[in-house]
Amino acid sequence: MFKLVVISGPNTGSSYPLSEGISSLGRQEDNSISLPSERVSKRHCHIKVHQNDVTVTDDGSFNGIFVNGQLVKSKNIKPGDRVSVGEYVLQLVEVKVTRPKKPMVSSSLSPAIPEGLSSLGIQQSSLESPPKDFKQRLIWFFNHTFMPVFYGLVMKSEWRNVCIFFSVIFCIGSVILSISPLLDANRAGIVNEVKSRGSFMARQIAEQNATYFAAGAETKTDVGNSLHANGVRLAVLIDLDSRIIAPNSRLNQYLTSGPEASSAIKARDQFRLGRETGLTFEDESGVVIAIEPVKVLNPAMGKNVVTAMALVSVDSTLSILGAGEVGVIYFQAFIIVSIFGLIIFTIIYKVTLRPFLVLNEDLDRALKGELPQVTHEYQLEELNSLWEIINSAIQRIPNRSELGSSLSSLRVGGLEMTATPEDFEGPIKMLGNLGKVGVVGFSADRKINHLNSVFEELSGIRLDSALGQPIANVARDQSLGLFTDELLGRAVTGSEGVSDEYEFSGVPYRVLASAFGASGQSPRFYLMILERKE
Repeated sequence: MFKLVVISGPNTGSSYPLSEGISSLGRQEDNSISLPSERVSKRHCHIKVHQNDVTVTDDGSFNGIFVNGQLVKSKNIKPGDRVSVGEYVLQLVEVKVTRPKKPMVSSSLSPAIPEGLSSLGIQQSSLESPPKDFKQRLIWFFNHTFMPVFYGLVMKSEWRNVCIFFSVIFCIGSVILSISPLLDANRAGIVNEVKSRGSFMARQIAEQNATYFAAGAETKTDVGNSLHANGVRLAVLIDLDSRIIAPNSRLNQYLTSGPEASSAIKARDQFRLGRETGLTFEDESGVVIAIEPVKVLNPAMGKNVVTAMALVSVDSTLSILGAGEVGVIYFQAFIIVSIFGLIIFTIIYKVTLRPFLVLNEDLDRALKGELPQVTHEYQLEELNSLWEIINSAIQRIPNRSELGSSLSSLRVGGLEMTATPEDFEGPIKMLGNLGKVGVVGFSADRKINHLNSVFEELSGIRLDSALGQPIANVARDQSLGLFTDELLGRAVTGSEGVSDEYEFSGVPYRVLASAFGASGQSPRFYLMILERKE
């Protein structure tokens, strides 16, 4: 089963089911699909559905039909193809009918999904609860919870400003996430180096004084120059009761405070449990304590036992970068990342805007008749449908030469029929909707029967008060009425028209006037087009 969904134009979101057989499409209400629009013919086209084949065929419409931007007479279409009829763009959608295994009771409280959203693949269940699949659940959460916040930012602020904001956030985050691990690794390396240095100094003190302990000459022990080494807070020899043995200046004092005292007690407990190697400790304040055992042979036990400890504490913060130095590093990194980020942002910004700038230029040229369609040379898949819709719309807009030839006469079979003012109404309104030129239509007696908003803005004349009136009666400036009468008087049927210049509020405009009707006879209709001079 198939259906056509209006994805652009009036009644966007509406859908029309296609039954097996032939469905007619046109402006009249008795068609299977009625699209009320002056740009849609009474019997525009028909769609034939035979099993899984769908074919659209033009029924001789005035504006033709386009499939994916290409003008066609008859074409087999598949789900996803776009059919352009007048200002409507309809997409063919395949509807898969599935029967639920268990009857489902709908709740009056659950919101209904519009038909247009359903045709685009947004299901009721996707809005009510996330899918069960883990990957799809992550995507659902990202699209429904995370992204709406940023969509709201773009609605409130310029896209450029939002990009700059996120670029700054990216630079700050990059600096923090990259520099912090490096600083932590640097600090860890320094602490390890200080631990190795402290252990080496404590081991030297223990080895140098082990013979004095063995000989019972504790008064001869000494810590040497370790106490004066860079960064050393304390260098002592203590017994297992924390009594200081060396240096002599602190002899018989007890180590009772500071991180060194608590570390000495932990080490003593380990040595009494049989540990024979040294230990290192790191205090929260950055102090590193290295403790090495002094072992002496015990004849009764027949082995070396720990009788004292060599303790050296070193302040590692002296070798670690301070807050000011860390701040300088962060600042320098931020400057470098910001410069690099600015370059990347500028490139991405320019690359993103380039397709739209080209589209704007090409669209302006296409509306002037200089190009058959807009350029589609940039690989931006997300905008493919936009290019197709724009090209379809451009191909439905006649250029000036085509408009002139179509207005001058109509052909039915092999006979040429003179056009009437009513025949001009649709094409003139279509030209008036271009938005770039001012358009005025006059009857045979030079009375206004149509003008667009551009001309209204330029002249101050409103269609509701000017309809059926000579322009001289409604023009604010008398010179405009005289200029128009003179220009229309020079226009004759069968010619390419006449042109002149006129200024509105000091801005020059090129004015083209053409007369339409049977060649050699009085005009049946006048058309005047105003275009601003570059």
